[in-house]
Amino acid sequence: MSKLRILLRLATTAGPAVYSVVRRYGPQIRQLIQENPELFDTIRGRITSAAQTGKNKRGVAGIQARIGVLREQTTYLYASANNVGVAEQATAWRHELDALESALPVIEAMGAKQRREKLRSIEHTIDDLSAEILALTLEDDIEDAEIVDDE
Repeated sequence: MSKLRILLRLATTAGPAVYSVVRRYGPQIRQLIQENPELFDTIRGRITSAAQTGKNKRGVAGIQARIGVLREQTTYLYASANNVGVAEQATAWRHELDALESALPVIEAMGAKQRREKLRSIEHTIDDLSAEILALTLEDDIEDAEIVDDE
C-alpha cells in the first residue's frame, strides 16, 4: 500500500475536514515522501494525533484532550514559523483554543440537553480548527522541505 494511501486512511478516521486537507496536499506530500522518506513518519504522527485525540474520551474530557493536542501543534507552528503571518495565525488559534477551554466549566454546569448541544457545537469548532491547523502545518512542512531542497 502506498504511503499516501496510508495517510489518507488515517485522515479518514480523523474526520472529513482533515481528510480533505490531506487529499488537497496529496501531490505535494507524495513528492516530499519520495524525496524525504523520514518526512512520512512526521506527517503520519501529526495526522494520527489529530485522529486519536478525544476519540476514546467523550464529553468535556475528550474536548480538553483535543484542545491539548491542538495547543501543542500551534506551539510547534509558532516556533517553526517562517514568516510573521504564520506566527500571528498560530497565536490567534491559541487564543481561540484558550477561549474554548475556558468555556468548558460553564458547560459542565448546564442541563443535559443544553450541554449536548453546546458540546456538539464546540466539537465542530475544534474539527474546523484541527483541519486549519493541520493544513498550515503541512504547508509549513512542505515549504521547509522545498527550502532545504533548493539549498
